[in-house]
Amino acid sequence: MVWKRVVMQAVVLAGGVGTRLRPLTVNIPKPLVPVGGIPIMEHTIRLLRRHGVTDIVVSLGYLSEKIEQYFGDGSRLGVNLTYSYEKTPLGTAGAVKHAQKYISGPFLVASGDVLTDIDFSNFIAEHRRGGALASIALTRSVSPTAFGIVFINNDGFISRFLEKPSWGEVFSDIINAGLYVMEPEILDLVPENREYDFSKDVFPKMLTENHNLFGYMINTYWVDIGTPQKYLEANYDVLKGSIRVELPHRKVKDGLWIGEDVKIADDCEIYPPAVIGDSCRISQGVVIDRFSVIGAGCYVGEGARISRSVVWGNTSIHKSASLRSCVIGSRCEVGEKSTVLDGAVIGDDCILGPESVVQENILIWPDKVVQKNAIVNMNIIWGVMWKKSLFGDYGISGLANLEITPEFAAKLGAAFGTYLSEGSKVVIGRDTYLISRMIKRAMIAGLQSAGVNVYNLRVLPTPLIEEAVRLNKAQGGISITVPRENENLISVRMFDSEGIDLNEREQKKVEDIFFKDALKRSGSGAVGDILYPTRFIESYLENSLNHINTKLKSSKMRVVIDCADGSSSMIAPAFLRELGCEVITLNVSLGESAPRRTIPSAPDSLYNLRKTVKALDADLGATFDSDADRVLFVDEKGEVVSGDTSVALLAQAVLTEFRKGNKVVVPVSTSQIVDIVVSKYDGKVIRTKLGFRPLAETVIRQKAIFGGDETGGFIFPQIHPFRDGVISVAKLLEFLAKTGEPLSEIMKEIPSFYTFKESIPTPLQHRGLIMRTIVENAEGEPFDTIDGIKIYLDKGWVLIRPSSDEPVFDIFVEARTETKAKDFIKTYRKEIQEVLMELEKTS
Repeated sequence: MVWKRVVMQAVVLAGGVGTRLRPLTVNIPKPLVPVGGIPIMEHTIRLLRRHGVTDIVVSLGYLSEKIEQYFGDGSRLGVNLTYSYEKTPLGTAGAVKHAQKYISGPFLVASGDVLTDIDFSNFIAEHRRGGALASIALTRSVSPTAFGIVFINNDGFISRFLEKPSWGEVFSDIINAGLYVMEPEILDLVPENREYDFSKDVFPKMLTENHNLFGYMINTYWVDIGTPQKYLEANYDVLKGSIRVELPHRKVKDGLWIGEDVKIADDCEIYPPAVIGDSCRISQGVVIDRFSVIGAGCYVGEGARISRSVVWGNTSIHKSASLRSCVIGSRCEVGEKSTVLDGAVIGDDCILGPESVVQENILIWPDKVVQKNAIVNMNIIWGVMWKKSLFGDYGISGLANLEITPEFAAKLGAAFGTYLSEGSKVVIGRDTYLISRMIKRAMIAGLQSAGVNVYNLRVLPTPLIEEAVRLNKAQGGISITVPRENENLISVRMFDSEGIDLNEREQKKVEDIFFKDALKRSGSGAVGDILYPTRFIESYLENSLNHINTKLKSSKMRVVIDCADGSSSMIAPAFLRELGCEVITLNVSLGESAPRRTIPSAPDSLYNLRKTVKALDADLGATFDSDADRVLFVDEKGEVVSGDTSVALLAQAVLTEFRKGNKVVVPVSTSQIVDIVVSKYDGKVIRTKLGFRPLAETVIRQKAIFGGDETGGFIFPQIHPFRDGVISVAKLLEFLAKTGEPLSEIMKEIPSFYTFKESIPTPLQHRGLIMRTIVENAEGEPFDTIDGIKIYLDKGWVLIRPSSDEPVFDIFVEARTETKAKDFIKTYRKEIQEVLMELEKTS
């Protein structure tokens, strides 16, 4: 075809953010988004050049340096590019006004994110023939409300213009295509250094002032790539020839373009139309189906199938993976046998674990990790990881308002409600954090939508929420808290009808409903109710007081408690005073404006507790977490009592109340201090997995008299089978009163060991191999596999355990000396790292 050439300048608007196209435009500006393997804006520049427009001003804003870096001075494309920079968004007209110093006569305005093959030569000729101040390219649309609509008279001039009308305002299906030819005098209508738009401001003003505004109907291809779906359609249109564009690769046969240095296995099946970029490696048995675009530097593993999908550069699609009508960003890893379904969009630098599934129309923002076997059925915008399961060792935990959002919480509530069935009762409560209130309200809405009646306990300690499940004969319960280790997280615990955390089978059922979107919605007449039961605190106090030795009242113990402005403020001071203690309180505010902090991550607060205990000559200090199910002790000298020592102390306190031969339950990670203490009373220590449920469940099943872990959670089953920080303080005070000795003296009888913990980052797919290697290397040493691998060494042990929440291995060690404990850590850290290094060499 012979192109008509008309010399004229052009201004390409390339400063937009591309919000509607996210996550594809998080790391690159929309004009650089590739269509058919090259950026949208490059198609525009190539089209301008074909029509003799080679003097081009590019107006830049968002990520401007990336556009300038890619295009340079334009010589590679046979044009001359000049850049104009917006410090703040100025609108379409404001951007051109800002570039006015580079404009010397009539000019074209083109959008850097519109794909078209308009005949610019004819457009310019028609503008000159009409003698208008400005001419607008027009096209028809079935959805005119997203654009500016126009009405043209018989002479082709525009008589009415309305930007983005509602359907009640629509008077035409002819829309503004965002392409203009203009005389330089039009810029006299645009104020300087102010946000101003052609559609919203200039064109209506021109009609008001009776300036000629010409409409040029185009009958060629035009699309505004405003959404991921439109983006896919644009790529399909390029491949099937609906638009005339130049593709940079070699056309090896009709509908198939292949770049330089591409290696394709002999038995691959490639069905045109398709594009395969430079330096790609396509393995055996791969199927690349119609309408697929593979960017430069990609690897496609054996047996993978790609259909109607766009894959950006330097991405790896591993063995037997399946992509269907989706978009994969740059530098991604799509794991073996993973599946990405229709309409899904994966941002740059994401990792999809083996056998993971990304469901239809899901958007994943850049730099996310999807675990092996995970099913992604919600957009992943914030946070880092989408896990294959909701539940960890300690309930459901995630970044507050980033990973665990109101939307997530509502769906989670609906999933739990669906599992329990319509008409069930669920007790729900929270700690004092405002974020917990927000998440609780969202969960209540989800529960109600499934027809569940909700007993809203508002702010209440978790042990009381668990007890309320049983007292109300509810089918389930929920506690929402901010964990003391990290105030940026939020945790959700779900309880069964006994007030115990859900078991693995129950968790799996809730997860299946959540991930498979198998939610049941009740009819409008069957939506659940919200009730507000009372007197739980009174009932708790009455029951608990009956299980504390009355001798404590006469001892007049002095105790300092730090309630962390949490829910323990509601019960701990009153309860301990009822026991005859002199109670000094710190941080007992319950108002919503109370300062929020975590324990023990707030060293100043712990320091204040220690200082207060010493200054007031108190017998004991205690600080609670926000929901009162854990506690940290300080002795009368202001010294912090370690979690392991606390377990041993409380085990000893309970054992002195019973006959010999009783059982104590602790996790595999708890110190052997407990074994030494319990053996003195002919007791038996039973080890269990880490987590809420294993500890409570084993205490009940084994009919143990005590359970506890080094994190400060202690169970006294004679009262209830729940971790309870307030009861723990009372029991330790009772023991001190009974012995008549200060805590520091009792602790001298307890042996000391050195314990350390370290986490080693480890890819999820290598966990099994690492565990097998460690077991093989441990041959000859006694070990168990209750939870991870615990190897018993000379006067110590090491526990190596894959984290349930993060892609890391946790190493716990204990030894008689600090040097020995650190040597244990060093040895097993090196062993794990050597396995990882070997894997990297062979991958």
